[in-house]
Amino acid sequence: MDLRKEAAEIQQVILSYALAYQALQNWQEKSPVLIPPGDQKTGCIGEFYVYLYLSDQFPDSTLTYGNHSQKGWDIELSNPTAVDFKIQVKTVSAYSKTRTISPIHRGWDQLHVVYLNKMLEPEGFWIVRDIALDGGETSLKGRKCPKPGKAGTGSKGIDFGVNKIEDLRLSIERQVGTIGNHGLSFSAPSS
Repeated sequence: MDLRKEAAEIQQVILSYALAYQALQNWQEKSPVLIPPGDQKTGCIGEFYVYLYLSDQFPDSTLTYGNHSQKGWDIELSNPTAVDFKIQVKTVSAYSKTRTISPIHRGWDQLHVVYLNKMLEPEGFWIVRDIALDGGETSLKGRKCPKPGKAGTGSKGIDFGVNKIEDLRLSIERQVGTIGNHGLSFSAPSS
């Protein structure tokens, strides 16, 4: 092991990460309507994808990100012809060995769970509508996100339903344009 060489390579990777982090931070400050501010970048990326999905599915609605004091929801959808509702977004990446979802707080009408692959592209997308889940506790902790392509994964007691990843991908493509032109190449879920 050449400590000096490996340390220099690690430092280069840290620099690349810092530049990407800074670029994302700049977009969060420049366009907080499209991608929410915050230092939990994985969660912000998941919320961005859900925002694009909701924009596509409800084109006549107004979407508003919650602030840090809104623990029970992340995006509020105001619809001129239907009932308004609040969405809590939980994002887990393939880098999480346990697929543990951060605490699910009370106060949402829909829970959107996004699973990102190692390129931070969506590979799983579930919409939970079971309000019974939003029961007596102030938050649900230690729940597991399903693993795309593996039936029976994800916490028992949460009705994740089907993986709606194709709906999410189509919405992203309609909102962003041709996915390939933006460096996104959605691949089949890995086993």
